[in-house]
Amino acid sequence: MKVIVDELKCDALGVCVDASPDVFALNDDEDVARVLEAGLSESLRESVLCAARLCPKAAIEIED
Repeated sequence: MKVIVDELKCDALGVCVDASPDVFALNDDEDVARVLEAGLSESLRESVLCAARLCPKAAIEIED
């Protein structure tokens, strides 16, 4: 599973980090969320899907 954050859409609100802290990170000086690892385990799929649903800017894309 590959997760992509669209940097043009992301407003760094941190909703994805709250929903899936094992996948997403946001530092104080960053203006977009970032994915912590390139290839993610299927065990994280539900939390990633939740983060994508909750993202107010629809900035998260999931590829299989």
